[in-house]
Amino acid sequence: MIRFDFSGISQALIGGHGIDPADLEALSPAIDAAHTEILERRARGEILFYDLPDQQAALDEVTTLAAHLERRFSTIVHLGIGGSSLGPRTLFTALKPPLHNLHSRPRIFFIDNVDPEELHDLFSFINPAETLFIVASKSGGTPETAAQLMLVLDLLRRTVGERLAEHLVFITDPAKGALRQLARELGVPALSIPPQIGGRFSVLTPVGLLPACLLGIDIHRLMHGARRMRPCLLEADPFKNPAYLFGAIHFLAMARGVNVCVLMPYAAALKDLADWFGQLWAESLGKKLSRTGKVVHTGQTPVKALGATDQHSQVQLYMEGPFDKIIHFITVGRMREDLTIPSLENTGESMSYLAGKSISELLMSEAHGTRAALSANGRMTTHIALESLDEETMGALLLFFEAATAFTGTLLGIDPFDQPGVELGKQLTFGRMGREGYEHMVRTSASDERLVIEI
Repeated sequence: MIRFDFSGISQALIGGHGIDPADLEALSPAIDAAHTEILERRARGEILFYDLPDQQAALDEVTTLAAHLERRFSTIVHLGIGGSSLGPRTLFTALKPPLHNLHSRPRIFFIDNVDPEELHDLFSFINPAETLFIVASKSGGTPETAAQLMLVLDLLRRTVGERLAEHLVFITDPAKGALRQLARELGVPALSIPPQIGGRFSVLTPVGLLPACLLGIDIHRLMHGARRMRPCLLEADPFKNPAYLFGAIHFLAMARGVNVCVLMPYAAALKDLADWFGQLWAESLGKKLSRTGKVVHTGQTPVKALGATDQHSQVQLYMEGPFDKIIHFITVGRMREDLTIPSLENTGESMSYLAGKSISELLMSEAHGTRAALSANGRMTTHIALESLDEETMGALLLFFEAATAFTGTLLGIDPFDQPGVELGKQLTFGRMGREGYEHMVRTSASDERLVIEI
């Protein structure tokens, strides 16, 4: 299914900016300790994402609800932010045709912001009577999703009246929170996010599974792919566990000042995977404190790129700029569709050499050429080669990145499952918007008037 090639980080291939195998060997005690910690936390129920593919009851609940809802709506609007939106969007773009919304039903829109123009345009476009609104929020108190929901409730009350609950599904905490309470009051069906799962690890919960199922994606095959991948992700030996080798490489690279991680799929269908990974990597690893309370200010900046598009916008920097990046290529060996470039008259030698070649062959040549060029310039790269792109491959790939992130954070000595850095911004937002109990949090942004220009 998947081939992981990490050779592009080795000193033997790229020279002095690479990693010596001896460095990986020296890291063995830390790798063993991190592996033990992950197993212990999993045994205590603190780490659940490995076990999501086995939760048959949740899978049955999703498929039962989807069967009840299917063919009743021409449009789905998914409300959520962060992992509550990035995960299901990744499954949609990876596994459905690029122009799905133009030629298939139900079409789906992911609203993950509170931009007033976007919301106004959407509400002007859709027919509420033919629309299902999925609201994903573990707490129900996320201000962006709460505001979106309030607008939707008002819209539905004005258009479908007493049938309002028929147009809603909530995905939230199983027992508590504003959204769970509202579901009880309104009679809205509500699916559960396990309490141990944070939003960025929730793609294989109903957060990702329900929208996927409603769109005709085979979620059983998705989970089967994750289950097939899991045994190697729990191997102690990093040379048998691609998630651990990925994490160990990044740990060593970060110690050398490699503070940027680029994910560059050569398939438009995986563009949103890079976005999803960006949140997973940034929010999990960007921490001020270690698990022992030491100030560490650790983390690595994720960057999303798309091949071959970003060869013409970013690769110049990667090729000749600072040696502070590791670039991860993802390719798909067998595309679901392909085109052959025709032979035409009067094209000249600068075009005629392409005749008879396929578009996928060109894209793959771009990927291999760019990676080879980066290696020739001493730049760190890896290559994840997918045989094909389907539900099983996506399930495996998603679980791989989650395991790699969890292991990297554990190796760094921080908690990859919390996100204390986003809380202050939330509290200041509550204060400015007048939420009771947060009046003391009203604070204006500091500025130095000498450096303010008004035109």
